[in-house]
This record gives sequence, structure tokens and C-alpha cells, in this order.
Amino acid sequence: MGVDLSEQVVLRWDSASSCAALVETGGIDAVLPAAAIRLLTIEEAGRGVAPGEAVAIKAGVWPGAHAMARGGGAFVAGATSRAWVDANGYLITYLRALYPERPPVLGYLPDPAAGIAAEQVIAYDSLELALVDAWSAGGNYILAPDAAYRNALVAGQETALAAWKRMGRTARWLKQHRSLFLRPPAGTITVLVEPGEATAEIANLLYRHSASPELISAARLPAPDPSRRAIVVAAGIRSVSAAWGRALLAHARAGATVVTDSCGEKAWWRVRGLNLARQFEDREVYTFGSGRVVAYIEEVADPGEFALDVIDLAAGRRPVRIWDMSAAIAVVSPDGARSATLRVVNYGSAARSEIMVHVHGVFNSAKLSRPEGEPVSLRTYRRGPDTEVMLPALSRLAVVEFS
Repeated sequence: MGVDLSEQVVLRWDSASSCAALVETGGIDAVLPAAAIRLLTIEEAGRGVAPGEAVAIKAGVWPGAHAMARGGGAFVAGATSRAWVDANGYLITYLRALYPERPPVLGYLPDPAAGIAAEQVIAYDSLELALVDAWSAGGNYILAPDAAYRNALVAGQETALAAWKRMGRTARWLKQHRSLFLRPPAGTITVLVEPGEATAEIANLLYRHSASPELISAARLPAPDPSRRAIVVAAGIRSVSAAWGRALLAHARAGATVVTDSCGEKAWWRVRGLNLARQFEDREVYTFGSGRVVAYIEEVADPGEFALDVIDLAAGRRPVRIWDMSAAIAVVSPDGARSATLRVVNYGSAARSEIMVHVHGVFNSAKLSRPEGEPVSLRTYRRGPDTEVMLPALSRLAVVEFS
């Protein structure tokens, strides 16, 4: 029977030493040698796969946070008050958008391609973070401990075994709560993606800024629904046809904001009915139907600044805000108007104080779940169109169910 990479925790064991004693404590469902795993690039992801074949995408960065200073036990970033976060959750949703017929599974290794320099010391608990990073986005990661961690585990080194045991606890919790991570993000900010770095990096930066974007293949445009898809981002798109442009402009006509960096006098969005409303140094805003078109004068060169511009467009409909925890990424998934699920992953040090979070929508109750403790009820506060909760001592992962 083949390995089910959509639901099982899989360990890649590149060593002649036995790992049998580690399987149960690590929450491992299957162990595979390197030769049993077929690694593809993102460009190869659409290729056919034999039944039962273990296939993963060798893409992604080793997750974590990098900062200029530390404060209060959490990562901060000096004058910018932002930590640089390496995360792959966007990559899971990107793969699902482009290749919905295949489980999004990452198979990156602790090597230079993933940002790990030769002889670099890797924290033992970063392997647990890699698992949380992928599973919290609804995907999977084939666990690949580096040689130093493998050797320490085989030798029975106490610190290594303690980190492995914690990972096992988290792995079992993730499997028990799998359904919470399969719900699509809010969709208030919908990002159209296609193969290539341009749209992937835009999605990446929006994800890092906790914009909770929903990624959809540009080849499969959804029907207009401004009540749910208030902003449709079509920047970095290269595969454009006249019919595609008309279908996208239908979103603006219905009341949404369409954002594009397609420039030039013959850009696809230049049609009759556009009315210039505002002009900035880098973009122009046109009214169209009941909505608007935000057109950048040049192709997006800084996805980070672009992401912040898009978040500003969301204004009071921003899906989620998190304060004083720049190493955390939050994603919210509404379930109708009366319930929602918030997922927060901390890529830095554990927070020692409460973390304030606002989720768009008005809810009366909130239940916090996390791998290290029993579920607890959180007090909710009405903040205009949002609901506020305080997350106590955010460690690695927190899930809040609102109703």
C-alpha cells in the first residue's frame, strides 16, 4: 500500500542507522528512504504520477524568523518593528490553486537551496515548525532532519529527544484537527496566480503580511462576487486574452476592486466606461461600473510594498490583524457570516505576553486550541466590524474557532 501524503506524517530518513525507536514518539506514520521519494520542481508539478508514488515538490525555505534584536521573548526587527519571516504556507496554497488534483506536498531539504548554509547549526525544533508551516496551510511536508539532528537522535541526546517528542505531540494534534486547516482563506483579497515567480512572490508577501489571501488560478476565474471577493489582484499575469480580460473586468463592473500592473496604451483593461478618479505617482484609479480598477503605471518591482498597498485597499474589510508579533502569520477562514476559523503560526520565539488579534466579523464566542494544552474559551470584544481576542502566550501554533 502506498503512502498517503495528504493525511500522513512522513519521515525521510537518509541514514543507515535505524529510526524504529523514533517512529511512535515522533508521530510518524511512514518512513521513506530518499530513493522512494520523487522530487519535482514547481515547473514539473503538473506532470503525471504513477499510482502510489510518493511525490513532493522540492521547493521552499527552511522556516523561521530573522531579527535585528529581541524583546519580551519575541522576535522584533529594530526600527522597522518587523521580523523577516521565512515561511511556505503560501506555497502550499499556490500549488493547490495551480494543481488542484494533487495534494500539495513539499520536500525541501536542509540545504543551501532552502537557505541553510553548509555547516550551519539548525535548531532541533525547527523541524516541528516545518511540519506546522505546511499542515496549517492544508498541505504536508516530508520531514527531513539534518545530519546533526539525526545523529543526536540515534545517540539518545536528551535535548534532541525532547524536541522530537514535542514534534510528535504536535504531529498527532495536527492529524486530529486536520479539517480545521482545509478551509479556504477569507477571499476578501483574491490573488490570481499562474506558473512563474511573479505571481508566486506577490502571493508570498501578502501571506507574510497576514492579508489572508485566497489564491486562485488565473486560468480558472471565479464568477464575480464583490460581497466575498472585494479585491481581485491580477498583477504579474502574463497569460492574457481578450475574453479573460472581459471576465476579469466583470468583477469591477459588479463592485469589486481589480488591481493590475498590466501597463501600456494597449493594456487589456483599457476599455470604454473607465473614468479616471485619482492619480498617484505609481498608479491610477479608475471607476468602472459599480467598482474600480487600480492600474499600476509599471510592473510591480517590490512585492512587499505592493502587498501593503493591497491591504490598504481592503480598509475596514481587512480579514485579520495581529499586533506586536511580527514573527507570526495569521490566516482566517470564514464559514458563512456566523463562524470563522483563525490560524496563527509563530515563526519566532514564544511570546511571553498576550497577543491582540482582530478578526473581521462580529462573533460572540471564541475557542482556542493548540498542541500544548486543552481548549480554552477566550473573551471576545466588539470592535466596530471586527471581533477582538487576546491570545495567551503564543508558542508555535494557535487555532481559534469563532461563532
